Amino acid sequence: MNIVLNGGQGKMGRTIIELCKKKHSDINFFVVDREKTDESYNLSELEDKNIDGIIDFSSPSGTLQIIEFALKINRPILIGTTGISENDFKKIELASQKIPVFYSPNMSIGVNICFHIADILSKKLDCDIHIHETHHKAKKDIPSGTALRFKSIMEKNGKKVLITSSRIGDITGEHQLDFAMDGEKITLQHVAYRREIFASGAVTAFIWLCKKQAGLYNFDDMF
Repeated sequence: MNIVLNGGQGKMGRTIIELCKKKHSDINFFVVDREKTDESYNLSELEDKNIDGIIDFSSPSGTLQIIEFALKINRPILIGTTGISENDFKKIELASQKIPVFYSPNMSIGVNICFHIADILSKKLDCDIHIHETHHKAKKDIPSGTALRFKSIMEKNGKKVLITSSRIGDITGEHQLDFAMDGEKITLQHVAYRREIFASGAVTAFIWLCKKQAGLYNFDDMF
């Protein structure tokens, strides 16, 4: 299987490559990134290659560029890039009318189960909700895409949600949701200890996506 890995020289890109060396030796990557190196490609060099699909962990501008490439070669794309605006997401939705697109701000299987639990709790409880998310100090988007996804899910259930953020050390990712009621509180927490969990979820979702028709998919569909 030949995959274009957009943002392949970033932290997630390198983690995906290392994971596949151990567990998916049949996958070959064509790395694309903002800065061209001896180990990466320009998109124009890949138009005549036998590409099975695209995995994107880049930047919002990089995502828009690679979507156009995916449409040009008519191949599925998995998008794990965060910080995408509502306007740019509309472009992702338009692309999904022509090709299979998998989008999730967090590729952890555990976090996506927590999305489901947060949906249930916010529907059932009369409560105040606070999200605190913590990531490594190099992470640029604040709040995280995962925290915003939690917020969106629970706001659709009529709840007001407060988010606070910390950027410290080399923490991979922590999300804590507090559901405060009269006299009691429920806490839902997810802690990511290793970046490999996101890489594993992304590769699993991509393999699943390759069997689908045009459409916009997420982990709810895969589950």
